[in-house]
Amino acid sequence: MRRRRAWRTLIVPGLALALTAPISGCSRRLAAGQGAPAGATGGAGGSGAQAYRAALADIDHRIVVNGELRAAVSRELTVPYIRSGFASTVTFLAPEGSRVKQGDRIVEFDASSLLSQRSEAQRRLDEARLRIDKTRTEQEATRCDLEVDLAKAEADFKVSGLPGKLAKDLLAAYTYQKNQLDFDKAKLAVEKAKDKLDNHVAAIAANLAVVEIDRAQAELDLKKIEGDLARLEVKAPQEGIVLYGDNWVNNRKIQVGDTLFPGMPVLSLPDLQSMQVVGFVYDTELRYLSPGMVTDLGLDAVPGKSWRGKILSLTSVAGRKGFASQHKVFRAVIQPDALDLGVMKPGMTVRVEVAVSLASRVVAVPREYVGLDEAGRYFVRKASSAVQVVKPGVFNNRLVQILEGLQAGDMILRPKAAPEAGS
Repeated sequence: MRRRRAWRTLIVPGLALALTAPISGCSRRLAAGQGAPAGATGGAGGSGAQAYRAALADIDHRIVVNGELRAAVSRELTVPYIRSGFASTVTFLAPEGSRVKQGDRIVEFDASSLLSQRSEAQRRLDEARLRIDKTRTEQEATRCDLEVDLAKAEADFKVSGLPGKLAKDLLAAYTYQKNQLDFDKAKLAVEKAKDKLDNHVAAIAANLAVVEIDRAQAELDLKKIEGDLARLEVKAPQEGIVLYGDNWVNNRKIQVGDTLFPGMPVLSLPDLQSMQVVGFVYDTELRYLSPGMVTDLGLDAVPGKSWRGKILSLTSVAGRKGFASQHKVFRAVIQPDALDLGVMKPGMTVRVEVAVSLASRVVAVPREYVGLDEAGRYFVRKASSAVQVVKPGVFNNRLVQILEGLQAGDMILRPKAAPEAGS
């Protein structure tokens, strides 16, 4: 006696795994509770089963792309590069979403270390200025002393020259020679005093230049620190809405107290007139999309209202959706036909729907009329209750394309059970 085996029916969920053109955005739910499909008729053969006449139909699908509003033109503000440190701590941020005017304070970083360095640099500058005054006074005092020495040497020279005016015959030879020697020594002393004075006067500028270098270096250090201090307080370069940057270390938005590194984006001021939608497309959907396709846009924050748009571009290389995400996605840029700045704000999540045609004028039946047997074959039950194995094609959440095993006009019934494998 042939063993009876339990039959099973796999209506829509199984199709998503084996159809030739699966789409990740398609609904996996059964079409139960939707009423009789187009082409359905009354009972066949007195069985009371609902029949359906296979017909040519268009199989369309709406791909859903999630994204967010972003400005194509935006002024990005980053952590400044300062000479006195590597990392900066945020001490003030303008509230995110607030509208600021040009010149408003929007970001400020901790300046305590730079303030201490500025005090030290100011002290060094004051000391350098004092050294200049001291050096100038010392140089002037030395010059006066040398001038006095020169005047004394000149006076001694004049005195030593008086005996030399006496005739040689009137003096003893020893006395005369001594007077001549004193005269020569006095003359040499005058020349030496002049040289010392001239050398000192010539060296005054050089001696002052040495301490001037210290003063100039101290002024430069102070100027650099004051420049760094000015960079720590950032003012809005233009009018706009404040949007915080991402802290990729902690995987969240930047906030007060974060220690950031030079060059990291802190916030941005987007140009609201340049807003676009940046959507994230999975690889299974990318082949159905192309630039120029018309889309419907809906904001999660404004339910019940929609806008039209157009796909501007699609990336050809997938990238990570976010810092912490390992999912690779392609990016689509969609331009709304009109911007409603009263409700549209940067960062808002957007639902983008794109209508695509999967197949035109093909034999199609409702998904609930296709079953799956134990051998993994798809089948339909004809009006005569005979089981017909079919080859499915593309599908949406309502219809399945039948490539082989069924023709337009054939009557089929809902499958109640699947035939045994090999039957």
